[in-house]
Amino acid sequence: MAYTDSVKSTPNYLYLILLVGFIVAVWLGTSIFSLPAKDKDAVASQCDLNLQRCTVQIGEATLSLDIMPRPIKSMTPLSYQVHIYGVETSSVLINLQGSEMFMGINQTALTAVEGQPGSFTGAGQLAVCTTGEMLWRLTVSADTTAGPLNTLFEFRAK
Repeated sequence: MAYTDSVKSTPNYLYLILLVGFIVAVWLGTSIFSLPAKDKDAVASQCDLNLQRCTVQIGEATLSLDIMPRPIKSMTPLSYQVHIYGVETSSVLINLQGSEMFMGINQTALTAVEGQPGSFTGAGQLAVCTTGEMLWRLTVSADTTAGPLNTLFEFRAK
């Protein structure tokens, strides 16, 4: 009889193991594919990039960002201009993320403008959002002599 009982309970253990495995897979999947959190160390700007160039003071540095053409639209070639004053800057990276849904990886390493210290330019494009309009989160990350600078801008694009 003992043998029969142990054979009967084996499927229950199998179901329990499968259930735990499924729960772990769902938990890992949601954490991997969830929207990234806002940068904790980034200085946020309340300026509207659809209307004007935006400037942020970060300690001893001043960072300004301009995106053309305005208004900012999806699937339109965009020109990025970043100027950083007050510190020497070696590299600048723009990272774009959809705030309301994952829109893929969209990063642009900017190029230093020759003869203009602290000036960087680059080009990019926003992906089309199926909802028609997207709130975008743009982070400017710069390596400077004062350490890394991270500035956060949010704007809407159709």
